[in-house]
Amino acid sequence: MKRTFTAVLCLALLAGCQASGVGNFWNTHSIDYSDFHAAEDQFADFAELAVAAPEEDALAALDVLFDQLKQDTVAYYVYSEWMDGAFYNLLSPCRNAALYGKAVERMAADGVLGPGECDPFLQRREWIGYNLEGTKAIVPGWAGFDTRTLVLVLDLGCPSCREALEKLSADPQWSGVKKMAIGLGYGPEPAVPGWEYLFPENGTAVFDIHMTPVYFVVAADGTVESGYALAL
Repeated sequence: MKRTFTAVLCLALLAGCQASGVGNFWNTHSIDYSDFHAAEDQFADFAELAVAAPEEDALAALDVLFDQLKQDTVAYYVYSEWMDGAFYNLLSPCRNAALYGKAVERMAADGVLGPGECDPFLQRREWIGYNLEGTKAIVPGWAGFDTRTLVLVLDLGCPSCREALEKLSADPQWSGVKKMAIGLGYGPEPAVPGWEYLFPENGTAVFDIHMTPVYFVVAADGTVESGYALAL
């Protein structure tokens, strides 16, 4: 069976690992990817250390890694994709806005990726910066929150997204909590009772439709109480 970098990397991250400190990681580990799977697992080790380390140390370690990657174009492309799997993918325990932002900053500055190839990374850097825990909730077309609210973001053309409406409605932990569903893309409007529906024209400016169905919780004062989680 073919291994995809995202699935394998997430599994490696979830499994845990033992390695040296993040600050000296890329001075003691090679970016040699002749053994692709070993290199992938090694990057997973690094990602786990990076999210656990002081942010300043982790960002510096990313700079060291990118300085080495600039010497090998193929490696640069490979590791750039692994950055997505580790620091952006919602299934990864290492998802981290600061580290992903730093990685994309280097991709944009280094000039290794071809014209337009950095654009998807730049867009994802924007998306990951919205609705982080402890920040003010941002929902296009919505004036504000005045009560604790469960917000579900769904793709109108995705059957599993529609199933998430029923699943969350039936979950007792959300009993008595206001429920808002944000519909993106194209498809018939849902008709699951108990939800307030919003269909913002510019919703994909804030939400990654490819990540749906995803939900988050907003406190009565409009602050994000808990960040994105998959509703699967």
